[in-house]
Amino acid sequence: MGLLTGLLFGVIVGIGLVAGWCFAMRCRSKQRIAKAANIKLLGKMSQDEVKKLLYDAFPPWVIFPEFERVKWMNKQLEKVWPYVAGAAQEIIRESVEPVLEQYRPIGISSLKFDKLSLGRLPPQIEGIRIQTLKPGQITMDMDFRWNGDASIILGIQTLVGASLPVQLKNLKFFATIRVIFQLSENIPCISAVVVALLAKPKPEVKYTLKVIGGSLTGVPGLADMIKDLVEDAITDQLEWPHRRVIPIGGLPVDISDLELKLQGRLTVGVIKANSLKNMEMFGRSDPYVVAYVRPLFKFKTKVVNNNLNPEWNEEFNFDIEDHETQLLTLQVYDEDVGQKDALLGIVSYRVAKLLPEETKEEVLDLLPSLDKMNVRDKKDRGTITVRLKYHVYTPEEQKAAMEMEKKFLEEKQKAKEAGMIGSTMDAVGGGLTKAGKFVGKTVSTPFGGGGSRKAKSPAHENGIVR
Repeated sequence: MGLLTGLLFGVIVGIGLVAGWCFAMRCRSKQRIAKAANIKLLGKMSQDEVKKLLYDAFPPWVIFPEFERVKWMNKQLEKVWPYVAGAAQEIIRESVEPVLEQYRPIGISSLKFDKLSLGRLPPQIEGIRIQTLKPGQITMDMDFRWNGDASIILGIQTLVGASLPVQLKNLKFFATIRVIFQLSENIPCISAVVVALLAKPKPEVKYTLKVIGGSLTGVPGLADMIKDLVEDAITDQLEWPHRRVIPIGGLPVDISDLELKLQGRLTVGVIKANSLKNMEMFGRSDPYVVAYVRPLFKFKTKVVNNNLNPEWNEEFNFDIEDHETQLLTLQVYDEDVGQKDALLGIVSYRVAKLLPEETKEEVLDLLPSLDKMNVRDKKDRGTITVRLKYHVYTPEEQKAAMEMEKKFLEEKQKAKEAGMIGSTMDAVGGGLTKAGKFVGKTVSTPFGGGGSRKAKSPAHENGIVR
């Protein structure tokens, strides 16, 4: 009797365990199917949608990779780098030395490469993003990193005749490079290549300077000169929308669609500033404003002496090449006789905020630096008030503006050769200096109901806006 009872109890317990296990597996399967459906739905959501869904619970380590890893390309680049470096050195020398001459700062009569070697360590391409933005073109964005062993010596000749060999050591370069391939029906199926550096993330160049047989302290301001030269040259020559267009295949091709064209004119009225920081031990600062979209086309206002709430009421015009990406930069300086002018504040403004033919008056907060990560002095720098208007060029206006821009640069180069300005990077305007009278073409014109000076940009000729 006991045996039968035990067997019966065992059977019942066994059936119960099997039934419980089957039920648990069925529930688990349903949960997994539901979770898979949720993950599939989550995978279709954008980064912004996921952040909005999770709100504060969004973990900072979650990323949405946009670039595809290309380890195979880095392996091949490592093999061919000795040959690429040898060819690139001559190309860099031929193309960069004219740029160095164009952006050569005041106080330096000659700036050339005494030695240029790209070293043995190749750059690394961390990732590639391929997209098709226009028919007949392939756009490739490359996350470029180079921490190489380049050996570069700049031969600097000063105006007093001193020769300074300056070595650039520990050169590091980080940027996102945009390469656009113009497709063709003829072999090699590519008619031209466009190369540019994307503005975001900001291209970064790091290096250390050493004067061979001397010290940097023996040449005051030399390190800052070279730093400004590198930044201005990269921004003005290679940073998008500026680019290099390279024909491929040796056959004549039409690359006019790839070249940079002027889109419109930005009119900037520099009205006044308020509550500027005083940089003087005795008295007050003597502020003036430098305004530019491209560093090569800088204009400056008159100097208002001994005033922390100056009024300028001056108007400048700038050609715009890319309405969506370009920035207007405003720098407020304190004029110091006999030494470098002190920066009172700086601010940038996106041209994309302006609609065509719309006039806006903006009060902008001045910052110690545009590089917010390295700002130490976070005290209030005051504000600057500007009036802005964007005008889209017609085809006729575009052609005339491009001709005037070319003429403007030629005049600045002549002024530099004549010793009227120290560099083609010098700011023009105000009619207060010899350079302003020669290059700035300042004329008197009413602005904002009061007297002012209107400095003509390349978009102007004979006082008439084209």
